[in-house]
Amino acid sequence: MSRIGMVLIGDIRYDGRVRKEIETLVRAGHHVELVVSDFGKTASGGEDLGINIHYINMTLWSQPVMNFLEQLLFNLKAASTLKNLSVSHLHCHDLSALLAGVWTKKRLKAKLIFDAHELMPESMGGIKEKIWGQIEKRSINSCDHIIMPEKNRIAYFKRKYIGIPEPLLLENFPRRSELPTKAFDLFRTRYPIKKSQVIILYSGTVDSQRYIEELIESISLSSTHFVLVILGRTFKSYKETLQTKIKKLSLKDRAFLHEPVAHAKILEYMASCDIGIALYPNTNINNYFCASNKLYEYIALSKIVLTNNYPGLLESVERFKQGLCLPEVSAQSLEEAYRYVSTPFNITPGARKFFWEDYSTILTDFYD
Repeated sequence: MSRIGMVLIGDIRYDGRVRKEIETLVRAGHHVELVVSDFGKTASGGEDLGINIHYINMTLWSQPVMNFLEQLLFNLKAASTLKNLSVSHLHCHDLSALLAGVWTKKRLKAKLIFDAHELMPESMGGIKEKIWGQIEKRSINSCDHIIMPEKNRIAYFKRKYIGIPEPLLLENFPRRSELPTKAFDLFRTRYPIKKSQVIILYSGTVDSQRYIEELIESISLSSTHFVLVILGRTFKSYKETLQTKIKKLSLKDRAFLHEPVAHAKILEYMASCDIGIALYPNTNINNYFCASNKLYEYIALSKIVLTNNYPGLLESVERFKQGLCLPEVSAQSLEEAYRYVSTPFNITPGARKFFWEDYSTILTDFYD
């Protein structure tokens, strides 16, 4: 069996994809050790995975230059840690952690796997895109294998880098075993929401690029039949902006800001809504070819989904009658969508659902 050294800049408590990969590989008999960032400097967060975890302290800076230097420093420290591990494979999650694998591959005589969750340079702009683009270009030939979560991204990547190894498609499907086995109504136990009201849930990154303010405004345009819950991590300054907006629009009883929850509990919260939101601005090709965990989680939970009319989303949502894909996102279009999917909108009986267990053999076969 393989001995795998994984590298991740991120919070392992909330990264569902990485957690699923680790658990799948461990269950198949592979030995996995994780080198991961520790922004909270607590050396904790992944104990439930049952593997050796090496935490590296990181600081989140307000200056982009400092954050870039912090990422380089993480890769140096991660490379130093990896050199002391006896591994046959280096599995780096996203471009931000790839240098650690590139710098240690030869010394360890290990295979290097680039697990590209995102098209990272394409999600940036200006000098950041140029710098990370050069890092990717110089690193890609060191990669023995590439894993990506969306077929349009794979097609794009193959055009970008001629002659690379055929990328492996491993999509962001939820695990069947994680789905709640009973009904949950967690938001009504926390907030003054009536049984007759429809709960609209946004779950994910809470920032100005994710249509959060448009969602709040859409509730002010809609009837009192609809309420909004925004669940996720947000910076204090933006949280104050949203609280001010909610107060100004007199929505304190219909729009609620909920703290983030660990991945192990997120499906219980998603099961507590009626309509799920999965919106991404079409500001770059990474978003346009998005591969959202939340999309498939809502579908698996038989929730109506409101999302964008991008290629992969259209195929998954409208083709199988799982919800509505919006050509443009505004407070008005969202309010109209709420009414459309509520009067009445029935998810097709037997609509296709996707589960990690049905496809995870792609990963275990690859390592076997």
